[in-house]
Amino acid sequence: MIEWNKSFTSVRGNVGDLELEAQLIKNTESTGNSRRFLINKVDKTRAKYLGNFRCVLFDPEDIRLVSGSPTRRRDFLDAIFTSSEWTYASALSQYNRALKHRNELLDLIFEGKAQTTELFYWNQSLIKNADIINKFRKEFINLTNDFFARHEDSEIRKLSIKYYPSVISAERMQNEEKTDIRTGYTRYGPHRDDFEIWSQNFENNDQNMANWGSRGQQRLAVLAIRLAQINYLMERYKETPVLLLDDIFSELDENHRKLVVEICQKHQTIFTSAEEEAQIYLPNAQIIKI
Repeated sequence: MIEWNKSFTSVRGNVGDLELEAQLIKNTESTGNSRRFLINKVDKTRAKYLGNFRCVLFDPEDIRLVSGSPTRRRDFLDAIFTSSEWTYASALSQYNRALKHRNELLDLIFEGKAQTTELFYWNQSLIKNADIINKFRKEFINLTNDFFARHEDSEIRKLSIKYYPSVISAERMQNEEKTDIRTGYTRYGPHRDDFEIWSQNFENNDQNMANWGSRGQQRLAVLAIRLAQINYLMERYKETPVLLLDDIFSELDENHRKLVVEICQKHQTIFTSAEEEAQIYLPNAQIIKI
Protein backbone atom coordinates (compact mmCIF):
# COMPACT_ATOMS: atom_id res chain seq x y z
CA MET A 1 0.00 0.00 0.00
CA ILE A 2 1.35 3.44 -0.96
CA GLU A 3 0.82 6.25 1.56
CA TRP A 4 -1.26 9.20 0.40
CA ASN A 5 0.82 11.82 -1.48
CA LYS A 6 3.83 9.45 -1.62
CA SER A 7 5.37 8.12 -4.82
CA PHE A 8 6.33 4.62 -3.63
CA THR A 9 6.40 2.16 -0.75
CA SER A 10 9.20 -0.23 0.19
CA VAL A 11 9.58 -3.41 2.22
CA ARG A 12 13.09 -4.44 3.31
CA GLY A 13 14.47 -7.41 5.18
CA ASN A 14 17.64 -9.42 5.74
CA VAL A 15 17.78 -13.12 4.89
CA GLY A 16 21.16 -14.55 5.78
CA ASP A 17 23.75 -12.43 3.99
CA LEU A 18 21.20 -10.95 1.60
CA GLU A 19 19.42 -7.63 1.95
CA LEU A 20 16.13 -7.91 0.11
CA GLU A 21 13.92 -5.02 -0.93
CA ALA A 22 10.67 -4.86 -2.87
CA GLN A 23 9.25 -1.52 -4.02
CA LEU A 24 5.79 -0.61 -5.27
CA ILE A 25 6.06 2.54 -7.39
CA LYS A 26 3.21 4.83 -8.47
CA ASN A 27 3.18 5.52 -12.19
CA THR A 28 2.72 9.24 -12.82
CA GLU A 29 2.00 8.99 -16.55
CA SER A 30 -0.35 6.00 -16.54
CA THR A 31 -2.72 4.11 -14.29
CA GLY A 32 -1.51 1.27 -12.08
CA ASN A 33 1.76 0.70 -10.27
CA SER A 34 5.10 -0.86 -11.16
CA ARG A 35 7.38 -3.07 -9.06
CA ARG A 36 11.09 -3.02 -8.43
CA PHE A 37 13.15 -5.83 -6.84
CA LEU A 38 16.58 -5.37 -5.28
CA ILE A 39 19.10 -7.75 -3.72
CA ASN A 40 21.94 -6.03 -1.83
CA LYS A 41 20.78 -2.75 -3.42
CA VAL A 42 21.19 -4.15 -6.96
CA ASP A 43 18.16 -4.33 -9.28
CA LYS A 44 17.08 -7.87 -10.11
CA THR A 45 14.40 -9.39 -12.28
CA ARG A 46 11.40 -10.92 -10.56
CA ALA A 47 12.66 -14.37 -11.58
CA LYS A 48 16.00 -13.89 -9.80
CA TYR A 49 14.34 -12.27 -6.78
CA LEU A 50 11.82 -15.03 -6.13
CA GLY A 51 12.93 -17.87 -3.89
CA ASN A 52 15.39 -15.87 -1.78
CA PHE A 53 12.86 -15.55 1.05
CA ARG A 54 10.94 -18.71 1.78
CA CYS A 55 7.92 -18.48 4.05
CA VAL A 56 4.72 -20.35 4.84
CA LEU A 57 1.54 -18.40 5.64
CA PHE A 58 -1.45 -19.68 7.60
CA ASP A 59 -4.51 -17.42 7.75
CA PRO A 60 -8.20 -17.98 8.64
CA GLU A 61 -9.20 -18.14 4.97
CA ASP A 62 -7.10 -21.29 4.61
CA ILE A 63 -9.99 -23.36 5.93
CA ARG A 64 -11.49 -22.98 2.45
CA LEU A 65 -8.77 -25.33 1.22
CA VAL A 66 -10.96 -28.04 2.74
CA SER A 67 -14.46 -26.80 1.98
CA GLY A 68 -13.93 -24.29 -0.84
CA SER A 69 -13.79 -24.58 -4.61
CA PRO A 70 -11.24 -26.58 -6.65
CA THR A 71 -9.85 -23.27 -7.90
CA ARG A 72 -8.73 -22.36 -4.38
CA ARG A 73 -6.94 -25.69 -3.99
CA ARG A 74 -5.20 -25.31 -7.34
CA ASP A 75 -4.18 -21.77 -6.37
CA PHE A 76 -2.70 -23.19 -3.15
CA LEU A 77 -0.53 -25.64 -5.11
CA ASP A 78 0.52 -22.93 -7.57
CA ALA A 79 1.49 -20.56 -4.75
CA ILE A 80 3.88 -23.12 -3.26
CA PHE A 81 5.94 -23.28 -6.43
CA THR A 82 5.55 -19.93 -8.18
CA SER A 83 7.25 -18.12 -5.29
CA SER A 84 10.31 -20.38 -5.32
CA GLU A 85 10.50 -22.28 -8.63
CA TRP A 86 10.93 -20.23 -11.77
CA THR A 87 10.58 -23.38 -13.88
CA TYR A 88 7.08 -23.94 -12.51
CA ALA A 89 6.12 -20.26 -12.69
CA SER A 90 7.20 -20.11 -16.33
CA ALA A 91 5.40 -23.36 -17.22
CA LEU A 92 2.19 -22.20 -15.52
CA SER A 93 2.30 -18.84 -17.32
CA GLN A 94 2.88 -20.48 -20.71
CA TYR A 95 0.18 -23.07 -20.02
CA ASN A 96 -2.41 -20.42 -19.18
CA ARG A 97 -1.47 -18.43 -22.26
CA ALA A 98 -1.76 -21.50 -24.51
CA LEU A 99 -5.09 -22.44 -22.89
CA LYS A 100 -6.51 -18.99 -23.57
CA HIS A 101 -5.42 -19.04 -27.22
CA ARG A 102 -6.63 -22.59 -27.77
CA ASN A 103 -10.09 -21.80 -26.37
CA GLU A 104 -10.33 -18.72 -28.58
CA LEU A 105 -9.28 -20.79 -31.58
CA LEU A 106 -11.92 -23.43 -30.77
CA ASP A 107 -14.60 -20.73 -31.07
CA LEU A 108 -13.19 -19.58 -34.40
CA ILE A 109 -13.16 -23.15 -35.73
CA PHE A 110 -16.78 -23.62 -34.65
CA GLU A 111 -17.69 -20.43 -36.54
CA GLY A 112 -15.83 -21.64 -39.64
CA LYS A 113 -13.19 -18.91 -39.38
CA ALA A 114 -10.19 -21.19 -38.65
CA GLN A 115 -8.93 -24.71 -39.39
CA THR A 116 -8.43 -27.60 -36.94
CA THR A 117 -4.79 -27.88 -38.06
CA GLU A 118 -4.14 -24.57 -36.30
CA LEU A 119 -4.67 -26.29 -32.95
CA PHE A 120 -1.40 -28.24 -33.23
CA TYR A 121 0.91 -25.53 -31.89
CA TRP A 122 -1.23 -24.75 -28.85
CA ASN A 123 -1.83 -28.45 -28.17
CA GLN A 124 1.91 -29.07 -28.02
CA SER A 125 2.45 -26.12 -25.70
CA LEU A 126 -0.28 -27.35 -23.34
CA ILE A 127 1.12 -30.89 -23.23
CA LYS A 128 4.72 -29.78 -22.65
CA ASN A 129 3.90 -27.35 -19.82
CA ALA A 130 1.27 -29.62 -18.25
CA ASP A 131 3.97 -32.27 -17.77
CA ILE A 132 6.08 -29.80 -15.77
CA ILE A 133 3.12 -28.65 -13.67
CA ASN A 134 2.03 -32.22 -12.92
CA LYS A 135 5.53 -33.27 -11.92
CA PHE A 136 5.74 -30.60 -9.21
CA ARG A 137 2.20 -31.14 -7.95
CA LYS A 138 2.53 -34.93 -7.68
CA GLU A 139 5.86 -34.63 -5.88
CA PHE A 140 4.30 -32.36 -3.27
CA ILE A 141 1.25 -34.60 -2.79
CA ASN A 142 3.42 -37.71 -2.34
CA LEU A 143 5.73 -35.99 0.15
CA THR A 144 2.72 -34.63 2.03
CA ASN A 145 1.12 -38.05 2.44
CA ASP A 146 4.43 -39.47 3.61
CA PHE A 147 4.77 -36.58 6.07
CA PHE A 148 1.28 -37.22 7.47
CA ALA A 149 1.98 -40.95 7.88
CA ARG A 150 5.17 -40.30 9.87
CA HIS A 151 3.91 -37.43 12.04
CA GLU A 152 4.08 -37.69 15.84
CA ASP A 153 0.54 -36.34 16.28
CA SER A 154 -2.05 -39.13 16.09
CA GLU A 155 -4.73 -36.93 14.49
CA ILE A 156 -2.40 -35.80 11.72
CA ARG A 157 -1.37 -39.41 11.06
CA LYS A 158 -5.01 -40.13 10.17
CA LEU A 159 -4.97 -37.56 7.34
CA SER A 160 -4.23 -38.13 3.67
CA ILE A 161 -4.64 -36.23 0.41
CA LYS A 162 -6.57 -37.75 -2.47
CA TYR A 163 -5.28 -36.16 -5.65
CA TYR A 164 -7.36 -36.07 -8.83
CA PRO A 165 -5.17 -34.92 -11.73
CA SER A 166 -6.88 -34.12 -15.01
CA VAL A 167 -4.64 -35.75 -17.60
CA ILE A 168 -3.90 -34.00 -20.88
CA SER A 169 -2.28 -35.85 -23.78
CA ALA A 170 -2.12 -35.80 -27.57
CA GLU A 171 -4.40 -38.85 -27.74
CA ARG A 172 -7.02 -37.32 -25.47
CA MET A 173 -6.97 -34.03 -27.34
CA GLN A 174 -7.52 -35.85 -30.61
CA ASN A 175 -10.38 -37.91 -29.16
CA GLU A 176 -12.02 -34.87 -27.53
CA GLU A 177 -11.43 -32.44 -30.40
CA LYS A 178 -15.00 -32.39 -31.73
CA THR A 179 -16.47 -31.91 -28.27
CA ASP A 180 -13.93 -29.16 -27.50
CA ILE A 181 -14.93 -27.34 -30.71
CA ARG A 182 -18.61 -27.64 -29.88
CA THR A 183 -18.18 -26.35 -26.30
CA GLY A 184 -15.43 -23.84 -27.09
CA TYR A 185 -13.48 -24.95 -24.04
CA THR A 186 -10.62 -27.31 -23.10
CA ARG A 187 -12.26 -29.46 -20.44
CA TYR A 188 -9.16 -31.27 -19.14
CA GLY A 189 -5.64 -30.46 -18.01
CA PRO A 190 -4.00 -29.07 -14.85
CA HIS A 191 -6.53 -26.22 -14.76
CA ARG A 192 -9.09 -28.91 -13.83
CA ASP A 193 -7.01 -30.70 -11.15
CA ASP A 194 -8.40 -31.09 -7.65
CA PHE A 195 -7.64 -32.79 -4.35
CA GLU A 196 -9.50 -33.75 -1.17
CA ILE A 197 -8.31 -34.06 2.41
CA TRP A 198 -9.43 -37.35 3.95
CA SER A 199 -9.41 -38.50 7.58
CA GLN A 200 -9.58 -42.01 9.03
CA ASN A 201 -11.76 -40.58 11.82
CA PHE A 202 -14.71 -41.26 9.53
CA GLU A 203 -15.47 -44.95 9.09
CA ASN A 204 -17.67 -44.67 6.00
CA ASN A 205 -16.40 -44.93 2.42
CA ASP A 206 -16.45 -41.14 2.02
CA GLN A 207 -13.79 -39.77 4.40
CA ASN A 208 -13.63 -36.31 2.86
CA MET A 209 -13.10 -33.66 5.58
CA ALA A 210 -15.23 -31.21 3.60
CA ASN A 211 -18.30 -33.41 4.12
CA TRP A 212 -17.83 -34.69 7.66
CA GLY A 213 -15.19 -32.64 9.50
CA SER A 214 -16.04 -30.10 12.19
CA ARG A 215 -14.61 -26.59 11.93
CA GLY A 216 -11.92 -27.53 14.43
CA GLN A 217 -11.01 -30.70 12.52
CA GLN A 218 -10.89 -28.81 9.24
CA ARG A 219 -8.68 -26.15 10.79
CA LEU A 220 -6.29 -28.82 12.05
CA ALA A 221 -6.21 -30.37 8.57
CA VAL A 222 -5.20 -27.04 7.06
CA LEU A 223 -2.50 -26.61 9.71
CA ALA A 224 -1.23 -30.08 8.81
CA ILE A 225 -1.02 -29.11 5.14
CA ARG A 226 0.97 -26.00 6.02
CA LEU A 227 3.31 -28.14 8.13
CA ALA A 228 3.70 -30.43 5.12
CA GLN A 229 4.56 -27.34 3.04
CA ILE A 230 7.29 -26.45 5.54
CA ASN A 231 8.59 -30.01 5.34
CA TYR A 232 8.57 -29.88 1.54
CA LEU A 233 10.57 -26.65 1.41
CA MET A 234 13.08 -27.98 3.95
CA GLU A 235 13.47 -31.29 2.08
CA ARG A 236 13.82 -29.68 -1.34
CA TYR A 237 15.94 -26.61 -0.56
CA LYS A 238 17.61 -27.56 2.76
CA GLU A 239 16.38 -24.26 4.20
CA THR A 240 13.99 -23.55 7.07
CA PRO A 241 11.21 -21.15 5.99
CA VAL A 242 9.78 -18.38 8.15
CA LEU A 243 6.35 -19.30 9.51
CA LEU A 244 3.61 -16.64 9.35
CA LEU A 245 0.56 -17.46 11.53
CA ASP A 246 -2.57 -15.30 11.55
CA ASP A 247 -5.17 -16.03 14.26
CA ILE A 248 -4.22 -19.69 14.25
CA PHE A 249 -5.52 -20.59 17.73
CA SER A 250 -9.13 -19.90 16.82
CA GLU A 251 -11.28 -23.08 16.93
CA LEU A 252 -8.37 -25.35 17.91
CA ASP A 253 -8.66 -27.44 21.08
CA GLU A 254 -6.12 -27.21 23.88
CA ASN A 255 -3.96 -30.11 22.69
CA HIS A 256 -3.59 -28.72 19.21
CA ARG A 257 -2.90 -25.24 20.50
CA LYS A 258 0.03 -26.82 22.32
CA LEU A 259 1.05 -28.46 19.05
CA VAL A 260 1.13 -25.02 17.42
CA VAL A 261 3.35 -23.73 20.23
CA GLU A 262 5.76 -26.63 19.69
CA ILE A 263 5.90 -25.74 16.01
CA CYS A 264 6.69 -22.12 16.83
CA GLN A 265 9.65 -23.23 18.92
CA LYS A 266 11.19 -24.97 15.88
CA HIS A 267 10.85 -22.11 13.40
CA GLN A 268 11.26 -18.38 13.19
CA THR A 269 7.60 -17.45 13.54
CA ILE A 270 5.60 -14.25 13.18
CA PHE A 271 2.23 -14.64 14.88
CA THR A 272 -0.63 -12.13 14.59
CA SER A 273 -3.78 -12.08 16.70
CA ALA A 274 -6.47 -9.69 17.92
CA GLU A 275 -6.88 -11.69 21.14
CA GLU A 276 -4.86 -10.82 24.24
CA GLU A 277 -5.05 -14.40 25.53
CA ALA A 278 -2.81 -15.57 22.69
CA GLN A 279 0.12 -14.29 24.78
CA ILE A 280 -0.60 -17.04 27.31
CA TYR A 281 0.53 -19.67 24.81
CA LEU A 282 3.61 -17.72 23.71
CA PRO A 283 5.13 -16.36 26.95
CA ASN A 284 8.63 -15.93 25.45
CA ALA A 285 7.52 -14.15 22.30
CA GLN A 286 8.46 -10.56 21.53
CA ILE A 287 5.20 -8.63 21.54
CA ILE A 288 4.52 -5.76 19.12
CA LYS A 289 1.19 -3.99 19.58
CA ILE A 290 -0.32 -2.08 16.65
